[in-house]
Amino acid sequence: MKKIIKIISICLCIAVLGSGAVSATKNDENDIQNNEILNDVKVNTEESIPYESPYKDETVYVLTSADGAVEKIIVSDWIKNTNLSDKIKDVSELQNIENIKGDEGYVLGGDNTRVWDAKGNDIYYQGTIEKELPVKLLVSYKLDGKTISPEELIGKSGKVTIRFDYENNQYEMKNIKGNDEKIYVPFVMMTGLIFDNNKFSNIEVSNGELINDGDRTAVIGFALPGLKEDLNIDIEDIEIPSYVEITADTNNFSLDNTVTVATNALFNNIDAEKINSVSDLTDSMDKLKNAMTKLIDGSSSLYDGLCTLLNKSSELINGINQLANGAAKQKDGANTLDKGAKKISDGAVALSSGLNTLTANNDNLNAGAKKVFESLLSNAESQLKAAGISVPTLTIDNYTLVLNKIIDSVENASEIAALKASLDNYNTFYQGLINYTAGVKQAANGASELKKGTAELNNGTSSLYNGVNQLYEGILTMKNGAPALVSGITQLKDGAMQLSEGLSQFNKEGINKIISSVDDSEELIDRIKATINVSKNYKSFAGISEDSDGNVKFIYRTAEIK
Repeated sequence: MKKIIKIISICLCIAVLGSGAVSATKNDENDIQNNEILNDVKVNTEESIPYESPYKDETVYVLTSADGAVEKIIVSDWIKNTNLSDKIKDVSELQNIENIKGDEGYVLGGDNTRVWDAKGNDIYYQGTIEKELPVKLLVSYKLDGKTISPEELIGKSGKVTIRFDYENNQYEMKNIKGNDEKIYVPFVMMTGLIFDNNKFSNIEVSNGELINDGDRTAVIGFALPGLKEDLNIDIEDIEIPSYVEITADTNNFSLDNTVTVATNALFNNIDAEKINSVSDLTDSMDKLKNAMTKLIDGSSSLYDGLCTLLNKSSELINGINQLANGAAKQKDGANTLDKGAKKISDGAVALSSGLNTLTANNDNLNAGAKKVFESLLSNAESQLKAAGISVPTLTIDNYTLVLNKIIDSVENASEIAALKASLDNYNTFYQGLINYTAGVKQAANGASELKKGTAELNNGTSSLYNGVNQLYEGILTMKNGAPALVSGITQLKDGAMQLSEGLSQFNKEGINKIISSVDDSEELIDRIKATINVSKNYKSFAGISEDSDGNVKFIYRTAEIK
């Protein structure tokens, strides 16, 4: 930890020299906001508005094998159209360029130039490239002290060593005290890994920190390849690492992807023109001491706040328990409702099926009854004609009128009246049958709609039950995870106290030692300024136009070992 503190102290001492640049940046941001306001209200004016160069934010994704060998490079670029220009000139060595957020096109020119038809918009594009990286990543593995390939490590047990070496190849030649020397772009390399605690124990890292949540251990290591050569410093006990080494005891070895971030942003906001003497450096270190005092006070407040959070976490757990109990009752109720809805739906299906069966016989039943009625009318007509009574053809619609006239005109008609009464009785049956079959059809239609409705109801209650069940499972997971939350808050509280104590140690042992170690070395000043300028000059990996500003970061991802 002491070694890490001393490394960070150097970087922070250099970074604090850029305090003037910070205020300048804020002024630039205000200018941009003013320009946007003027554009929004479409003010026509001849007044001079500060011009802002297009800004290119570039991220380089490096996909590698488990040993760091490059397999593919994907570059994502964001050109910030700070002046809302119609056209933006860009330079890029990328192939297979694709606009990933809009439909703006470009015209290709010579020397990898492109003119984007921006129409006032930012441009987001992506492509691939085959080019040597500024920092080469090498990952090596050992098991019980012997070199081993990643593939051979799978499933093995023993003492494993994983080492990340970073080879900085990006430099400019600068004149230092009359000599031309290589000054490397000051990349900060940060590598992250996650270990399964069921497979790894006794984990240590050379330059970095460990974060253990009980199930997994996150390892974050860092290095600054080339910075030692840039500064050529010789301060006792201070090392600037160019690699990260992790050791652990393992059983049944496997490892997920590792991620390494490379950035030179630490040095890019420093105003090198403000560093002209050792006194400037010493004054900046005094400012850093004051800043550290405030930071220590802030970390103490963080610790106090976490203590309060820990005390309140018991109330949170009680609330989660009550929520879980309520969700359980709601789950049971939804289950009962779902079962009832299913019974109703099944009954409606059976009812609809039965009525459809009856309805299917309606026409045959009505036709048969009509045929019998017509047969009875024909027999009655034959009997009347045999008795010497002339009658028209009797039908279902006219027989009542015809027979009533005959009864009124013929003497002793107790036989014709009896015939009519018999026909009337059957007519009552026939009309009732027609009404019955019509009712059956109407009932069948209603049952069909009922079946649909109850089916939808059943689907709805099933969805409700599934949703309530998922809610219950989620709340139950929350309830089961509550103890881990309290444990995590406790660890965070303890970590905040360690941070506070560590910053105090940093203030005493890191900054004070550097202040006492600096002498009147103009060479150190020249090297710091040269390092800052080289860092600022490196703005892009895939290319950038001369009239643009920008920054670039690299994200390396190694393949998993499984």
